[in-house]
Amino acid sequence: MFFVAWLVIIPLCMYLGYSYNEIWEGMMEYCKKGLGSIIILLAVGAIIGTWTACGAVPSVIYFGLSVISPKVFLLTTFILCSCVSLACGTSWGTLGTAGIAMFAIGESMGIPAPMTVGAIVSGSYMGDMVSPMSDSTNVAAASVETDLITHCKELVRMVVPIFLVSSAVYYILGIRFAEMSYDASYVKEIMSAMSRYFHMNIIALLPMILLFVLLFLKKPAIPSMLISALAGCVVALYQGAEATNVLGYFWNGYSIETGQEFLDTLLNRGGVTSMFETGSFMLFCFAMVGAFNTVGILEAIIHPISSKAKNVVQLTGITQLISIVGNFMGTNCFTLMMTGTLMAPAYKKMKLHPTNCSKVMNCTSTVIVSLIPWSADGIFITGLFGISTLYYGLYSVYAYVAPILVFVITCLGFRVIPADVHIEKGEKYNKKEYQKKLAEQAGE
Repeated sequence: MFFVAWLVIIPLCMYLGYSYNEIWEGMMEYCKKGLGSIIILLAVGAIIGTWTACGAVPSVIYFGLSVISPKVFLLTTFILCSCVSLACGTSWGTLGTAGIAMFAIGESMGIPAPMTVGAIVSGSYMGDMVSPMSDSTNVAAASVETDLITHCKELVRMVVPIFLVSSAVYYILGIRFAEMSYDASYVKEIMSAMSRYFHMNIIALLPMILLFVLLFLKKPAIPSMLISALAGCVVALYQGAEATNVLGYFWNGYSIETGQEFLDTLLNRGGVTSMFETGSFMLFCFAMVGAFNTVGILEAIIHPISSKAKNVVQLTGITQLISIVGNFMGTNCFTLMMTGTLMAPAYKKMKLHPTNCSKVMNCTSTVIVSLIPWSADGIFITGLFGISTLYYGLYSVYAYVAPILVFVITCLGFRVIPADVHIEKGEKYNKKEYQKKLAEQAGE
């Protein structure tokens, strides 16, 4: 529908007095901005396929399940889904694999289903929000034209207190189930099935560790991800895969028939080709935003909004408001693209680094969209677990804590980064000196 919408957008933009060539050039210019994110998405697909084949993703789930108990079930569910989502970069993929497993385990323990789904959703979207392999993270960074790894590092600083608060809430909620007895046979069955097909040890996690090390050393994202994916191919040989199949896992994803529906759902995934649909969606969206920007529609929208923001606190609040309103349109990626395109100029005007914008809208839009009943995410979650957003939303702690804390942290002046600081190069700045500089500029 986004592609077909071009047939409406282009003639209407031409009606405003612009030629077809001018509109087309604007569309292509924005497509160029998003191309890097699309290529990263393709690399993400390769990683998911090879990390599954090498046993990295199954190992994370296996070790998580091994420490489960009723008292810490909700906390374990939140942490496990966070780890899987962080490793895979997909909230939907986590919901459909680790989420399904934890939901079944929760039912066998007698944990209320809305609580379980709330913890699953919180963890799935936490990892999705901060992972450099997530489509939403890539879109947020691309829409404001900031470096992906810089954006992710800033999100990590935001996520740590958000994660701790959410974990504390889930631990408190789970205390009431401390004395509950349950049948652990389902957990053992899942773990036994996975151990039959994979060696669960540190070797399986090496490709994942390698990627985190490369990113920590500030190596370029795309080569680092491709190196990790190829390392996954090598470790897959250790897991018993045939040499003729490993590059197939890279391109088409991992495939296996175990005879168990859950395990097949968990393992059959990934590959470069699995990201083609998401990549094309981003491409069409970027082109559409480029057309709007060329004819001045976005400028007409942003001016009356940004003119009301007199300081960074008001600017943050407006960014969050637009992100929430965008969520009601049903899709997170388009909301991030729209919000970033609308608000990035306002941050630039206020002499703030674009990462200030990307982290605020990512901490708002990406987590709240799961609570909208008619959004793609809300429909997917309800269909997957059979629990309405009105019920699991009460226990989706992360969706409330993230936007509130990011606003509070901004109000307190932490990590408000000026535009002339090159944080992607590790440059530091003195907050007091910067605030004094802003005060002087305001006086002028």
